[in-house]
Amino acid sequence: MPWWPRGWRGTATDYLVTALHFARVYNGLAPRLAAAVKHCGSTRIVDLCSGGGGPWPDLLPALRAAGVDRPVCLTDKYPNAAALSRLAATTPGLHFDPASVDVTAVPARLAGSHTLLTGFHNFRLAEARALLAAAVRDRQGIAVAEASSRSWAALQLLVPLAVLAMTPAIRPFRWSRLFWTYAVPVLPVAILFDGVVWTLRVYTPAEMLAMGQEVGGDAYD
Repeated sequence: MPWWPRGWRGTATDYLVTALHFARVYNGLAPRLAAAVKHCGSTRIVDLCSGGGGPWPDLLPALRAAGVDRPVCLTDKYPNAAALSRLAATTPGLHFDPASVDVTAVPARLAGSHTLLTGFHNFRLAEARALLAAAVRDRQGIAVAEASSRSWAALQLLVPLAVLAMTPAIRPFRWSRLFWTYAVPVLPVAILFDGVVWTLRVYTPAEMLAMGQEVGGDAYD
């Protein structure tokens, strides 16, 4: 949301990067993503809704191990510029586009296979369809994946405990992060809210495929 303070947004996406690093839930996606990128003949991967970098510090090496070595450009509507700049500077093959990128109107300069990892749930049905329709219109491959499912069992009610436990491991170290986590627990509450809403709004694979077929028609593979 545009009204959410940039500092809190950045701190929350920093936590998500750390959580994904420990869980490595997306590494298993690497072989399928590698096959899709080869099938599309793409020379670059453009990640949408990158936040603070998502799983890419671990996913990129896994993708290379699966036989695909492509540069990855990280983008976001509200980019965590500090985090993405650090990743781009320390991870060979990762790049960062500082512009605000609307996923339903990705600029032509950002051509390539698109990825949307732990972000598709942010879009209501009409927006989600428009996002997939844009990929069909621009003839770009797109990979959509979520690290959760729409079920009561997946509700992330223990997330505040994970935030409290992992915050000291988040880098770079910031006193403000400790303040908003332990002294005034804005971040544990905000990340809990985000996780619960994520679980309730996530689309099922069948729903995503139906949307793709609906907007793609004969052009959809």
